[in-house]
Amino acid sequence: MSEIKPVSESEQENLKDTLKRCPEGTFEALLDYRSSGNFEALSTFLIGCIKRHTDEEYQACLDEGSDTVSFIDDLGIDSMTMMEVVMMVEECLQIHIDNQDLMNLQTIRDLNTYIKKVL
Repeated sequence: MSEIKPVSESEQENLKDTLKRCPEGTFEALLDYRSSGNFEALSTFLIGCIKRHTDEEYQACLDEGSDTVSFIDDLGIDSMTMMEVVMMVEECLQIHIDNQDLMNLQTIRDLNTYIKKVL
């Protein structure tokens, strides 16, 4: 289990750059989560990262707020895209998601549960 670390001022610029093509509010949600541990902010951050890597036609599924949305079936995310999402999440949260564990992450709920467990 990792310790949540607030974002330092020097780290903020790098993270802003990493998240620059994510929906508005993603960066702020990350800052909120990293400073307070607010799991609602974590969920907002994760949805923002997923939206960044999802075709616009699939994003309505994410806006509905269901955590049972499937990465493959509902969002059309392939394994390469999932790796991009995971790399962004790892960098921003300063965690490592094991490739073996990654194979078991099929829904938004799975990802949220996994990250809460490792943090």
